[in-house]
Amino acid sequence: MRTDGITTAPAEGTSPRPARLLPQGVGVIADVAAVAALLAGGGRPIVLAASAGAVLTGGYLLVRRLGQPVDRTALVGLAVAVAGAAIFGYALRTAPAPDAAARESGAAAPTTATTSAAPPPDGATTWLFDLPPVEGGQGWRHRAATVNGQRYEHSLVASTCSATNDPAESFNLGRRYTRFHATVGVADTAPDDYRTRFTVLVDGEAVVRRELGLGDTAAVDVPLTGGLRLMLKVESVGLTSCDDAAVWVEPALR
Repeated sequence: MRTDGITTAPAEGTSPRPARLLPQGVGVIADVAAVAALLAGGGRPIVLAASAGAVLTGGYLLVRRLGQPVDRTALVGLAVAVAGAAIFGYALRTAPAPDAAARESGAAAPTTATTSAAPPPDGATTWLFDLPPVEGGQGWRHRAATVNGQRYEHSLVASTCSATNDPAESFNLGRRYTRFHATVGVADTAPDDYRTRFTVLVDGEAVVRRELGLGDTAAVDVPLTGGLRLMLKVESVGLTSCDDAAVWVEPALR
């Protein structure tokens, strides 16, 4: 029997199986969105996760809204496309500068300290507070102070409140200086019972020690030739009230 031209009609009560649909435009949008998001976000993992999730969710909802079944194979393909776009975007991102990377991670950028700087010219003066301290100094301030009725604009004022501030401040000399000179005294704003012990140490050895009260001053002149580190120290004497009143007047290096 010839069967040419004979077609079989679908069974009554059944409907043709709808074609699976995943618009190609969704894949293109996924690639573009992932690349754009990663380029804008610098390749951060959270941006990758957010962009991939958003694209996949959007594609899924779009297909469902069109009333079509989701093709799992196509959905996996879309995920692969997003992953590929993510890798591409991560590779193209601009690497942050070293100082920017340090700020983002909360770490300080490395600094290079030099101890071989040329000594000051003969007769030149270097203010001590122009040197960066290498240790201590919490509660120490460069400001004007009045001592024994005279105002001094260039003073290093220390605090004897040891519970919250450092009792000492240290500076690297690098064998560049020959003398340290200053005047020590108690600020006129200090309480009547304020009494302070001032100590100067060169390479760990105490070379000057003075105990002063309100209205007292003393000159300090210390040889530094060959010295590597200078430390200034202040301490309360007896039951003295703590205050920001221990003053190193015009501390200078030559």
